[in-house]
Amino acid sequence: MSIRTEQTHAIPGGTTADPDLVRQAVTGDRQAFAALVERHHARILALLERLCGCRELARDLAQETFLSAYRKLASFAHKSEFTTWLHSIACNHASAAARRKRPALALDAADGPRLEPVATTPPAWARLERQELSRRVTAALDRLDDRYRQVVVLADMQGQSYEEIAATLDIPLGTVRSRLHRGRLELRTLLKAE
Repeated sequence: MSIRTEQTHAIPGGTTADPDLVRQAVTGDRQAFAALVERHHARILALLERLCGCRELARDLAQETFLSAYRKLASFAHKSEFTTWLHSIACNHASAAARRKRPALALDAADGPRLEPVATTPPAWARLERQELSRRVTAALDRLDDRYRQVVVLADMQGQSYEEIAATLDIPLGTVRSRLHRGRLELRTLLKAE
């Protein structure tokens, strides 16, 4: 049985919080690290899809993120939440990928970013509208400067607080506020221009 929360996860031996799983993984417990990956993979993948606009690249970057996290796990100082540290690694990998090669918009419309989960099958026109909106948002995000895109995605799509974003990106709180404001304005302008 698996309990889906940020703080606990069922593994043999009981429910374990992230800090305990990290400590176990540092001592070589691969099952503990696997539990961390299972717990955080979907959110990291969603973050990376929004940051890079390409599902395949996001999958590769997610693997790189968890590989980096595994390699650096012993250096995790528990000064922040594990999720904040992991988001920071993911953002760094996305930025590095953008620097290596800024891809043109690579979006499979059927597999584009999801705006919300749907319990029932919506009518065809609603699916088309949502796909078009998703395509427009992804295209606009792709045109934003990386600094603004990261903050907008973390705040508006990942639901992180200003404080969490500041810790994730290792920037001052005031910088988070100004980048978010500027990024939202630019995103709105880009969406109106289409």
